[in-house]
Amino acid sequence: MKSAAEDHSLPESGAPPKLTTQWIGALALALAGAFVPRPEFRYGFLMIDTVIHLVIFVFLAFIPMICFRNRKTTFLLAISMAPFGYLLETLHVMVTGENFNAINALVNNAGVLAGIAAGFVLRLKLHYERRTPDPRSEE
Repeated sequence: MKSAAEDHSLPESGAPPKLTTQWIGALALALAGAFVPRPEFRYGFLMIDTVIHLVIFVFLAFIPMICFRNRKTTFLLAISMAPFGYLLETLHVMVTGENFNAINALVNNAGVLAGIAAGFVLRLKLHYERRTPDPRSEE
């Protein structure tokens, strides 16, 4: 029977299919957003366009942080989302002809940093759950 720490451990190789599918979906959303003209309501109600950028890039950085055991791979995949966000903003300017939106580029990077931080905290939590013996079990 598995202990609670083993149930929550990181996968040995690759991500669960559901997380991989969700990550690819978020990547597709980010790509689609680069080729669609910005809506007029983006700075109206809660700057919804900026909030969407933040959420997508938190997710894009968080999922690699929790899906792989190798720290170098996870960090490189997660941090690679920062230049990807800048690339998407540049593509948006080239495709739609609108002005470069520095706020969205900064929010993309803030989302990447938040996703890395959240993933790092979860990795530490899982690491110490595996290392700490259960004081109630005396073997």
